[in-house]
Amino acid sequence: MTITPANGTESSDRIREVLAALVHERQELRRGQAGAALLEANRLAIVYWQQKLNAGIVAERTRGRAGG
Repeated sequence: MTITPANGTESSDRIREVLAALVHERQELRRGQAGAALLEANRLAIVYWQQKLNAGIVAERTRGRAGG
């Protein structure tokens, strides 16, 4: 699976889809006894997208407070 870095316009739903795919991929990598480098790359991708999701949620809540 190839996932490109976020450009700042991904919706929370899309990021959740990406995370679900990465978690599934991790399960497959572990099942297939993938090497440490692949598992680490997958872990870093999960961390990256979790951070993007968290930042998006904070931004959405901030916008909600400012608008209401």
